[in-house]
Amino acid sequence: MIVEDIMTKTVICGQMTDSVEMLEQVMKKAGVQCLPIIDNAAQCIGVVSAIDLIQLHGIQALLRDDVQAWEICTEPVVEISPYQSLTVAAELMVSNKLHHLVVTSAEGLLGIISSIDILEKKVLR
Repeated sequence: MIVEDIMTKTVICGQMTDSVEMLEQVMKKAGVQCLPIIDNAAQCIGVVSAIDLIQLHGIQALLRDDVQAWEICTEPVVEISPYQSLTVAAELMVSNKLHHLVVTSAEGLLGIISSIDILEKKVLR
């Protein structure tokens, strides 16, 4: 089984200039735990997770009110090819302490894969 077999292909993204409030609304509406953040050329520049937002709220009083997505996204983006094995995906997640990987090719962003996807499809099947 490879990444392409289980990745989420319809990816909800945030824009680099989105506000924290906008990111939270999009995540809640879409029922997702992270958003790839894309620039004007549709290239992924980072990822904002629910954990990032929780941590941000802990220090919100120290920040200005107009914080944008590009300022809080996790970077560099850890990418994986859709043709890599799930074992390689899991190893990347563990070594980078991540729960999500952005799936890319020469065409750009193709999908996203999470640690839960791997558990459900490979370990708990």
